[in-house]
Amino acid sequence: MNQSEESESGYIVDAATGCYLGSAISDVEIIRVTRTNVIASGRRYGRRWFLKGLREELRDSAVMLRQLQKEFEIHSRLRHPSVVQAAGLEYVDGLGLCIVEEWVDGMTLQEALHKGGLNSSERRRIIRDLTAAVACLHSRGIVHRDLKPSNVMIRDIGSEIVLIDFGLADTTDYVELKGAAGTPGFISPEQMASGGASPADDIYSLGVIMAEMTPCYAGIARRCMSRADKRPADARVLLRMLRKRDRRPKILAVTVAVMVAAAIAALAVRRAVSLEQAARDSDMKLRELMLTNTGNVALISSLQDSLSSVQADLDSAREGLAQIARYDNLRRSTLDSGCRLVDRMLSRADREIFSRLTSPEIYNYKILELISEIKTAADDYCTSAGPAALSPDDTERLRLDLHNYQIIRISEYQEKWQKRIFP
Repeated sequence: MNQSEESESGYIVDAATGCYLGSAISDVEIIRVTRTNVIASGRRYGRRWFLKGLREELRDSAVMLRQLQKEFEIHSRLRHPSVVQAAGLEYVDGLGLCIVEEWVDGMTLQEALHKGGLNSSERRRIIRDLTAAVACLHSRGIVHRDLKPSNVMIRDIGSEIVLIDFGLADTTDYVELKGAAGTPGFISPEQMASGGASPADDIYSLGVIMAEMTPCYAGIARRCMSRADKRPADARVLLRMLRKRDRRPKILAVTVAVMVAAAIAALAVRRAVSLEQAARDSDMKLRELMLTNTGNVALISSLQDSLSSVQADLDSAREGLAQIARYDNLRRSTLDSGCRLVDRMLSRADREIFSRLTSPEIYNYKILELISEIKTAADDYCTSAGPAALSPDDTERLRLDLHNYQIIRISEYQEKWQKRIFP
């Protein structure tokens, strides 16, 4: 295979290393060569393995050997379905000291995003699974420090994600090799400035990935990329936030349906009880009339008045149900008008901005700007004269319904835009 050098994330300063011994691996094939490492594959007992060693000119460097050993020592602590497994640290003929890991058949998340084959539901699932994997790291005091789409694999079978490349991982219990590390565009500002190992660094990187993948988590992504003291404490807290956000549309829809049904049912029950009682009263008066004095004109007149009252109650009940229907039509028409407003803004953005956009670098900025513009327009609409006849509770429900609708529509447009800008 051809060997090629590629740019990679790495330490700003270096430190020291050691080694282990292991059994032989055969059929070694070099996949690529980076600035510091040789990436290869090999076979043992009929199974394929991933091998990570040092370039030939660095194999005698105590600093680089110690770095390789540190990477293995941190990586070997982890056992999680979404974290690649480290099998050992051993010498391999032709490569020297190597970390031996499980082989993952599949493509990177970066490749999948460029292909454009992931829908909104799959993107949310990948973000949740990746956050769960990072939560496993944080629960063991480990910080990855190099989270990015190219360090996330998607298995060919099952489509599960696997977090890889722990070359920059660190923990607070190490006092060596503590330099700042990461990849530009994903590294947090404080990591770039001073290094160290803090869960806040991984939270920042996850926020960048979320902002790139889906607008559904835009609010959470902005919080993750804010000041370190404003971010979620670690990935476990972030995972709870994502799960709560995913439940919100379902809870909202069920709550609205239950409240409307309960209101209609309560009104119908009250009317039915009232009419039933009026009918019983009229029947009792009629029986009394028949038993005591069938010729009593006054009682007959009273019965007629009672029957007229029952008829009036029936008419009132019909009018009440008609008012409920008119109000429900008003609520639906107001929501439809708001949805048309969102559709017009998206159609204009598609026609005037994204159909002409060719620069991937400003794509995310334009998306965030569009989301903010649509949200502001929807909020203005909800407080305008349009839905003025709605109750405060229904006005707030209208705001939430429009928020969910714009998320769904923006996701649909994004699939078309991303295919155009990232062919």
